[in-house]
Amino acid sequence: MIKNLRTWLPVTALAALMASGCMLVSGQFIVPVEFVDFGADPLTVTGANALSGVAINLNNVSEYNDHKEELKDVVDLAILGKVTNLDTNAGLGVEVWMVRTPGSPLTTDANVRSAGVKIWGPVTIAANSNKQIGWDESAGLFTGRAALIEEIKGDGRFDLYALGNNGYSFRVDKGILMAVISAGK
Repeated sequence: MIKNLRTWLPVTALAALMASGCMLVSGQFIVPVEFVDFGADPLTVTGANALSGVAINLNNVSEYNDHKEELKDVVDLAILGKVTNLDTNAGLGVEVWMVRTPGSPLTTDANVRSAGVKIWGPVTIAANSNKQIGWDESAGLFTGRAALIEEIKGDGRFDLYALGNNGYSFRVDKGILMAVISAGK
């Protein structure tokens, strides 16, 4: 009797929810934002006055667009890719900055720093070498996580810029922003 009750009670509750048109759907989804999809792969930075950024519009990313109406939270973030220091003489620190209001591309370090917020880094790359940034390392480099999450949960439009904090001759290959979102009705 108790065994039957344990089985039928959840089944009855589920049937009642379905009959009322109320279906509980939730889960986590990975939203990959590949820089190549936004025309920025590789992302090459050759000077403090010769920056290029990535104009992100998450509404053009199917995984985000499919779940944005049910988006509850951003539970994890990573910026991945291979960073190559093109300077043969000096080490380099690379940071990622976000400009909340997309518009005309910013081309100078000073403009990005005055209009944006640092969200990640720095990661240090030795002279004339490269480093593949993985998930665990990237997660530990976030400094402006809350600001980025706010933009992801908002209109999903922002610009990202890679800045060198002690050098400006580097390249980012296969750059990607990964967001794990929690969604549900």
